[in-house]
Amino acid sequence: QTYSEIKMKIKHSIIHTNMFKSVIVAALIASVSAYCPNGCSGHGSCGANDKCTCYDRPNGDPAWTEHDCSLRTCPKGLAWAATAVAANDAHPSVECSNKGSCDRKSGECECFDGYEGMACERTVCPSDCNNRGICLTQAALAAANGNGATYTTAWDSYKHVGCQCDLGFRGPDCSLQECPSGSDVLLGHGNTQGRDCSGRGICDYSEGLCKCFSGYYGNKCQHQTILG
Repeated sequence: QTYSEIKMKIKHSIIHTNMFKSVIVAALIASVSAYCPNGCSGHGSCGANDKCTCYDRPNGDPAWTEHDCSLRTCPKGLAWAATAVAANDAHPSVECSNKGSCDRKSGECECFDGYEGMACERTVCPSDCNNRGICLTQAALAAANGNGATYTTAWDSYKHVGCQCDLGFRGPDCSLQECPSGSDVLLGHGNTQGRDCSGRGICDYSEGLCKCFSGYYGNKCQHQTILG
């Protein structure tokens, strides 16, 4: 080969190398231009304008939040308190039902005192009914009343709860022990009118024992003394 031929081959090699470098640089620029913040943290897809679309929960709510989908969202429920936006529309679906704080690492609600559930969506029964009853929603309490009442369409029908006490106990937390009662010995108001101790005594709810008025006796004050 002549000197001119060798020089020409070197020139062509340099041109091809520069073209290859240009292609690599262009590819790198293209990849940079399609890069989303933090790669969407593996919790979303990178779309147009380098914007992340975070993955959703099965119900369609976003499972992740922030520009890079790095933080978890929490379950939503009807807000206990919020700004009314229209008539009968003051309880939008919000994280933790506005009665708890969202742990962005775990995606779990930390409910305020007196509230529970995945989304802090319901109240708690006082003292867990003291193991003398069961905790039911208002809808269930209405149905259990046995008189055909229903309470299912109100916004809080499955949010507020209360105790249905076992037989022999009463009170909001079922802590009061009922006293025996019957008909009034003098035919006044007795147990059918809701009177404790047959209407002739005071009930000690801590023990479930009647303290009869003077002149009356019996476990439910159902008897009258001669002097009574």
